[in-house]
Amino acid sequence: MDSLLTASLIARTLALLVLSLCAFPTAHGVLHITEFMADNGGSRLDSDGDASDWIEIFNSGPDTADLNGYFLTDEEGAMTKWQLPAVQLPAGGFLLVFASGKNRSGAGSELHTNFNIAKAGEYLALVAPDGSTVIAEFGSATSPLPAQFEGVSYGLMQTGNTKTTILIPSGTPANALVPADGSLGKTWTRIGFDDAAWDEVATGVGYDENSTYIPEFGAGGNLSNRLNNVNTSLYLRVLFDVADAPAISELTLKMKYDDGFAAFLNGVRVAVSNSPASTTWNSKATGNHADGDATTFKAFNITAHAHLLNTGANVLAIQGLNTSMTSSDMLISPELHAVRITDPSIGGPGYLGTPSPGTFNGDTFDGFVSDTKFSVDRGFFKTPFDVRITTDTVDAEIRYTLDGTAPSRTRGKIHSGPIKISGTTIVRAMARRPGFKPTNIDTHTYLFPADVMTQPKMRTTITRSGVYGPQMVDSFKAVPTISLVTPNAAFLNEGGSNIREEYQTSIEMIFPDGTHGFQENGGLSNYGGRYTNFRKKNFRVAFRSKFGAAKLRYPIFDGYEYSHYPPAEDFDVINLRSGSHDMSSRGAYMSNRFTDDSMLDMGNIAPHGRFVHLYLNGNYWGQYHLRERWSADMASSYFGGSEDDYEAVNANDNFRNDENVYDGSGQFWSETKRLLSRPNPFTNAADHIDIANIVDFMLLWVSGNSESEFRAFGSETRGIQFKFMVKDADGFLRSPGHS
Repeated sequence: MDSLLTASLIARTLALLVLSLCAFPTAHGVLHITEFMADNGGSRLDSDGDASDWIEIFNSGPDTADLNGYFLTDEEGAMTKWQLPAVQLPAGGFLLVFASGKNRSGAGSELHTNFNIAKAGEYLALVAPDGSTVIAEFGSATSPLPAQFEGVSYGLMQTGNTKTTILIPSGTPANALVPADGSLGKTWTRIGFDDAAWDEVATGVGYDENSTYIPEFGAGGNLSNRLNNVNTSLYLRVLFDVADAPAISELTLKMKYDDGFAAFLNGVRVAVSNSPASTTWNSKATGNHADGDATTFKAFNITAHAHLLNTGANVLAIQGLNTSMTSSDMLISPELHAVRITDPSIGGPGYLGTPSPGTFNGDTFDGFVSDTKFSVDRGFFKTPFDVRITTDTVDAEIRYTLDGTAPSRTRGKIHSGPIKISGTTIVRAMARRPGFKPTNIDTHTYLFPADVMTQPKMRTTITRSGVYGPQMVDSFKAVPTISLVTPNAAFLNEGGSNIREEYQTSIEMIFPDGTHGFQENGGLSNYGGRYTNFRKKNFRVAFRSKFGAAKLRYPIFDGYEYSHYPPAEDFDVINLRSGSHDMSSRGAYMSNRFTDDSMLDMGNIAPHGRFVHLYLNGNYWGQYHLRERWSADMASSYFGGSEDDYEAVNANDNFRNDENVYDGSGQFWSETKRLLSRPNPFTNAADHIDIANIVDFMLLWVSGNSESEFRAFGSETRGIQFKFMVKDADGFLRSPGHS
């Protein structure tokens, strides 16, 4: 991003040009190109599922504008390159046109230009029907646009006064259903679905065998025996109107819930908590939301989905989730809050901090502050040293912290000289400059093994042992290290409950031989079912764009090659398994690695894994099993296609009991079970189940006396038969009778 250092001067030069040309009064409106993206990082996909370039046109006038006959072009010498159809753009309305080169101009359908937007030296204009009058323009031969970057949009600042509105208050009329099967699919989440036969209620809804949630229920909302012991899922539809959807600049869903939910806005999933990646009619919550927390609203920022709102009718559909049908209570109570921009005004051009196709832009930036650089890389050390932090951006201020907290505009020390490192230390830094978008937060963990031995959480019977003590310093460097750094101190409370929500974390991989590892930001949570709520807990790190990168791209299992399934190199999620649960004798590290590796050795797919040392906010937390998560994402990494093509199943106790389809629709799995229930099951289901795979799975499962639990994934659309893994091998080769 060093080329962006010149962006400030370019943007200021362009401001006068753009502001003089970007607004044009038509017979019925005032038109602007308010935003465009030249390298779509997935902020908005077209109807083909492609991340095409896009252009946003805005009407700031008081009346509807007729766009029939107007042109978009990326060449100054070809002003009539692509013609807009007869589109009526209302006052305050936005029109999104994909610059994909697909050339689609049917009125009432998704629009695509016959050109793409270049990332450098580009010209972009909206031209009047006369074919020569430039209405809105970015870039020119004499004043080109600054370079464009993946996932970053460019456009005009849009500001104004704001007003907060509650679109859905508590007690809003709604319709509820306890589903009996999966026949509705996801149709019930969409606008226009007929819910007349559902129960008429007012939010919130649920049941309670005691009295805790009774005050939370709206009229008819206590579903009692219609839900209790009937299903772990509840469908809720709340209809609401929006007077001026494009004016909404912020959108927040507030939820009281026990235990989980998946929320859909006009058919699109926008927020989840304790929910499987894909829900079916009888899905369960993946974690518990304590009664004491359930009656307090928790806010979910869904502004990124504000473009889904219609001016007029809308529907918020929520699938409530419980952990068990025998749970004593359940609660789902939503509110939807919006912030509107009133009296909007158009400002100068620049990069936008967050792409906002179809909604008002926020502030613009002249450029981006270049990433911070540390003079000493993360790793293992014996003697003190100094570290310096720099950025290539002139006049940028660097702030850093040493306590694991995230530096900000006001938090942390201003870097003015070398930082002395004399023991295990975490340095977190970011750089800022007025008018520029700041850097992300970089984290470097510096480990002093001799210092780690004296940490308060270390067991002195080991560190001071005449046998084990002398071996420990070298043992800390026997396997790679994972360092997790999170501001949420609750993860450091070994005696607390599992934390199911995701919280911001930094994750680093540090190799003792100096091999370059990685640092990324993600979402940290605990995972696991019963018997996992012990002092040494499992951790899961999810990679999502709201935390940092949408995927971790690093060969974390490099060197653990298997001829049939070499390890993947990009991940949505990784697990850190403590190896210390489900048995009265804890610390069963080897059994799960053995079963996974055995399946891989036999030529089957299984989670790749390796042992690592884990540090949590600089505290040594023990040896962990770094492991792939068996999921639709993992399936797509090895068998191709998208994770949306796959179903993943979690089953406990036997082949058909207590199962949960946590990825996909579950239709392929349901058809598989139907075929298996008929005569000659494996002949019938040969196209649905990988017979050779399940034979190897059964040999391993039965010979090890594993508990009767498994996971499986498959894809009907890609013709991938269901493949199985031994889910719970904690008790592998222990007392007989489990399998």
